[in-house]
Amino acid sequence: METFIERRRTIRLRRSRLLECKLESLAHPTIKIAETTEEYCKAFKLVYNEYLHSGYTKAHPSGMLYNLWSLLPSTSVFVFKSHLDVISTMSHIRDAEYFGLPMDVVYQDKLDELRGQGRNIAEIGALATPRMRRWLNLMIFLTRAVYQYAKFSNITDIVAMVNPKHVRFYTQIFLFEVFAEERHYDKVGAPAVALRINLDRVDDALYEAYAKNNFETDLYAFFNAFGESALFQPDEEGRKRRMIDPYSAYFMFRQRPELIQSLSEIQRQYLTGLFHQNFFNALTEVPGKEEKLREAVVPILQRLHLEDKDDYTDIAFARNLGLIDYAGQRKLLQTRVAIPGLGGVGGAHLITLARSGVGSFALADFDAYSPANINRQYGSDLTSFGRSKIDVMIERALGTNPFLDIRSFRHGISEDNLDDFLSGVDIVVDSLDFFAQNIRRQLFNRALERGIPVITAAPAGYSSSVLVFMPGGMNYDRYFGVNNATDEFEQLLRFALGVAPHGTHLRYTDRRFVNLANQRVPSLDIGCQLCAGMAATEVIKIVLTGKPSSAVPASIQFDANRQVLRRPVLFWGMNGPVQRLKLAAARRLFTPDPSAGAIPPAKPGVVPVGGSIPQSARNYILAAGIAAPSGDNMQPWRFVVGERHIDLQVNRSADASFFNVRQWASLLAGGAALQNMVFAAGSLGLACRTELFPVGRGCAPEARLHFMPLGQPFHELMDEALWRRCTNRRPYSRKPLSPEVWERLRSLADKDDDALLLHCGSSGGLAKLAKAVFMADRVRVERQDLHEHLMRTIHFAPPQKGRSLPAEYRAGMPLKNLQAGLMGELYLRAVRPWRNMRIANNLGLGGLMPLYSSLCMRMCGGAGLICAKGWDEVAIMRAGRALQRVWCALEHFGFAVQPMAALTLLRLRLSLEGHKAFSAEHARLLQEAWELAREVFEPPEDHLPLLMFRTGLGGRVRHRTFRREHTELLADMVC
Repeated sequence: METFIERRRTIRLRRSRLLECKLESLAHPTIKIAETTEEYCKAFKLVYNEYLHSGYTKAHPSGMLYNLWSLLPSTSVFVFKSHLDVISTMSHIRDAEYFGLPMDVVYQDKLDELRGQGRNIAEIGALATPRMRRWLNLMIFLTRAVYQYAKFSNITDIVAMVNPKHVRFYTQIFLFEVFAEERHYDKVGAPAVALRINLDRVDDALYEAYAKNNFETDLYAFFNAFGESALFQPDEEGRKRRMIDPYSAYFMFRQRPELIQSLSEIQRQYLTGLFHQNFFNALTEVPGKEEKLREAVVPILQRLHLEDKDDYTDIAFARNLGLIDYAGQRKLLQTRVAIPGLGGVGGAHLITLARSGVGSFALADFDAYSPANINRQYGSDLTSFGRSKIDVMIERALGTNPFLDIRSFRHGISEDNLDDFLSGVDIVVDSLDFFAQNIRRQLFNRALERGIPVITAAPAGYSSSVLVFMPGGMNYDRYFGVNNATDEFEQLLRFALGVAPHGTHLRYTDRRFVNLANQRVPSLDIGCQLCAGMAATEVIKIVLTGKPSSAVPASIQFDANRQVLRRPVLFWGMNGPVQRLKLAAARRLFTPDPSAGAIPPAKPGVVPVGGSIPQSARNYILAAGIAAPSGDNMQPWRFVVGERHIDLQVNRSADASFFNVRQWASLLAGGAALQNMVFAAGSLGLACRTELFPVGRGCAPEARLHFMPLGQPFHELMDEALWRRCTNRRPYSRKPLSPEVWERLRSLADKDDDALLLHCGSSGGLAKLAKAVFMADRVRVERQDLHEHLMRTIHFAPPQKGRSLPAEYRAGMPLKNLQAGLMGELYLRAVRPWRNMRIANNLGLGGLMPLYSSLCMRMCGGAGLICAKGWDEVAIMRAGRALQRVWCALEHFGFAVQPMAALTLLRLRLSLEGHKAFSAEHARLLQEAWELAREVFEPPEDHLPLLMFRTGLGGRVRHRTFRREHTELLADMVC
């Protein structure tokens, strides 16, 4: 039995660091009770992610975890915020009539005993802190806030259900008492124990346990501390919370309709009294019925005495008077505007026109929101990820004017439904995706044939250009100079130059981020908002006066950044002589290179929640793993594919080079492949649970990925970057990377405590590294085994055109991939045999290759060093994952990367095997080289420096490496 002294020692040890909360690393830390829809969603998403990772809940398309009690007026959802981000949460649920407590499902008999004693009970639950932030001890501050809030709210008992493995922590640290035996909690599929704190006695217990015994961590003082420094003030003002508003409640219930279905009749009546019967009518109908959404706001209109459409519109648009007369306002209310596409400009068009008083719309969109839409799309926020854009924007529009007449086309527009879409339309405001050229051309031409004006407003950087096509004027084909034979890329170029002929935005647009072939163009919400304002102005002018400010062939572009206004007139459209010259220049700049190398596979669709994982998805994930970097592109991995998992095995016989010290280079590549697979799976809506060496050290597989379909894609940007990522051996610009870039890269490397990234950006540091690289590469060219291995991996003969790629060509590197130029290629061919290389070394010509590497290190924007947090194979694999995250991020940021692996890998062999592996001269060179590198990076002694790389602004790589087919890398054995 544990003695008092042993118990006290245990408590002291566990409490000693309990209050070490490093809040200085947080931006504006505060604790509050959630009030807005955004705060609720952030809290519930956090709970969902943590519980899903722990296996306490199942995947749900909402991506949030909450229950009926979460939305009751008696519940307070506490959130710990760092600026706008919710980084920890806990719910305080008061015992409520008709609802009870969530614990009733397991412990109703025990709770009824407390109720029979007249106790005022509250349950705490939904505790969640991201794993990467748990070291901050945020939960202790949330616990204090809930404790003080409960006391000020006259709660007598706080209860909780916890897993048996956590009972000792709660009872010894927070002094909970076990008041019911262990029972099975079916909802989470795990056992639970009921705990209780009697608030009438807890202060005395805290005093006895902490203050009286002089513990260095005094929870008695901590829990009873009040003052200006507290993150949460439990006074009357601090305890106020508004009931969740009908719109937010409607959104939450729509995300989890099973909550409505679980209501008893008396619970339904209670909630009807809180909100309104129409609220539930809207919830129980088929989604997408706009009339039901209108009914949901009837209570608000009734309170304001604005149930009549004319009463509402008169007051809602009263401030328009003076700029638009009353007759014009009524004309706008009777106007129908068609908006095809509700993304960047489309959502802003809809809301701007709705607030301007346009009364009818035809809307079309087939897409759903994702995090990549945040920077520019009106309807994109945390509450809308995964939701249909058209549903979200209809809700936003009806929130502006519940009397709008909206016709919706939820599958977008096509040649088959164009006439239906344009039926009854007065004006079309184009907001189709920039790359949707074929359907745009059909829409413009069909609308003009029907006598409908078409306005297109294009965001370009900080500017907007507006073109108005009027019936009887120059049509789309004539202005842009396109016809049925014009290919898609040519249409893109002509449209881009035609909507903004003067290109005021080109001076400040970074061309690295413009790739028409990959449908990558930069955009800002500023440009979208300018588009909405300028296009809405043209709509109002056409409705009120019958004519626009100007019509094609004239256009207008305003650039807010350069403060310039341009009004070009293209009498011959894009077929004019000046425009032909511009087109020729654009073709040279933006036509994609006919680059050689591996071709990314076609991306399959998102895997639905609960669905089986199709073979196409598994193949895509495998191809992503194979696309990872590896030493000399040897691709040292094998895969075993299951229904819902993939095993990754490191093929330890694939790379037998001198560089591959203890197979660490292969393990590093295996970690990179694993990270690629996680990125690719996420882009298909598959959450990954990864295990490294799941069955023991040294036994295949080295990693196992378990997949769970969530129905919502993520990692989209990294998934795009992993296919573009490649080794770039060209000289880079000397412009240094900014501290902000390095800080972000360090955080990515250190994610999940995987690895440490050190960096150097100073010219002096790069000069030292250049000298170190030169010495290490000297060893490379002066050793026969290293030279012959390199030459074996280079394919000097290009593959024959028109024939299938030989299997041996899918590994190693094509000569062109080395980007050595004509003279460099001739040199490599000349020294290919070792006898020639030895002669070159004797003549002093062997140093040309190390000299080039040294110059490249000097000519870059910075250098990085990946350090593993340990010397075992698990640490190496984790460092590989970190390396790939950093590399993909640099690709996404527009920077080139080249690994400079010789120095670190040869130094590792020297440190592990001593001078017996090298000649005395080579050992001296490596030792001096490493001393220079260590002076620059200053790696910690307990970390393992694994791989150095250089980065910066570099030109595009045309000749890339190939990859093996995934069928060649499938293994049969599962360990």
